[in-house]
Amino acid sequence: MQLNDFRLVTIEVLLASFVLLASMNAQAQTAPQTNIESNERFGGTFENDESDVTLFRGAANNSWFPVYFNAEPEPGAEKVPVEIREINLRPERDVTLHVEIYNPDGAIPLIMTPGGNGDTNGFGGFARNVAAAAPNFRVIIYDRRNIGLSEVTFGSQPQMVEEGEDLHILVQRLGVAPAAFYGMSSGARSNMILASRYPEDIAALIIAPLTGGSYAAARLSEDYFFKYLPEKSLMTREHLDNLPLTSMQDVAETEYWSAYLDRNTPERRARFFSAKASDFLAAMRTSGEHLQATRFQTALGMPDEELAAIRVPATLLLHHDQYSDNLHPITNSRAATTLIDNSTFAFGRELPQILEVLVPFVKAHTPPLD
Repeated sequence: MQLNDFRLVTIEVLLASFVLLASMNAQAQTAPQTNIESNERFGGTFENDESDVTLFRGAANNSWFPVYFNAEPEPGAEKVPVEIREINLRPERDVTLHVEIYNPDGAIPLIMTPGGNGDTNGFGGFARNVAAAAPNFRVIIYDRRNIGLSEVTFGSQPQMVEEGEDLHILVQRLGVAPAAFYGMSSGARSNMILASRYPEDIAALIIAPLTGGSYAAARLSEDYFFKYLPEKSLMTREHLDNLPLTSMQDVAETEYWSAYLDRNTPERRARFFSAKASDFLAAMRTSGEHLQATRFQTALGMPDEELAAIRVPATLLLHHDQYSDNLHPITNSRAATTLIDNSTFAFGRELPQILEVLVPFVKAHTPPLD
């Protein structure tokens, strides 16, 4: 490379870094739990101050948020039958997962993976509403490891990879392959691991929405993982107050894990305290670094070449159409359709819009169970 070319590349890199840092600083200084969205189609001004320990900061700052989280029951939803199970994935995976099945006798399997660190308690209402609208769908929603009412297990691989491997065994235990999979944000990342490694499990893949971009990589790696690690420099938030964490008792006193312990059984709590703090911290480091390593890729957590290698019968990238969502940019969803074979893009913000696209898509591509 010539000296002038080298100088030009250096200047371009510095300018790009400056723009990225300025963008992240501006957004990090925004009030994290208040949103005012000017949108005449939805009544002009939208405000939502709700926060939840299982979600990333500002998750409620979206007008589509009530569709998914703590969703109000639609007509007929309260009559939908539900089967609650605890599925032991051993010996393949050292974890037991909490699973809820709506319309347990339904013929068409649709597996839902919540977003954030969300669980069946927060997202079960959405699953039930879909089940009410499609009585032939067997809608399965579950708590991933370390979430909700499922067991704690800190693996050596990045969180989304561990979750994807768990999901593969869960599908086998339930005997529902090939199924349709609906993943919301972080849940879509877990489902994409499944699609990449075990395409035979999947009849149809719904990514709703896709997470991507440099800001999402910085924000989510810090919100979920690096906040526990004092040696990591943070750009979008502060570290937790009680660092360093030297024991599982220290971990238990953090907001997320305190809530996990409060909602769980004595057996689940004992399993948590039997874990090693060093394993927990290593998992946080591995998972956060994994997200940041893909900050310039189309999909957070997955290199473009791996995304382009996904071979499932059909993929739907479903976006809520809020252009101000910088964790799930519309441009990344559109770009993903150029990489994933047999993929389409659609908008769906409110439940009727989602169902209008989702139900025929699942029916067209998912064979009924025997």
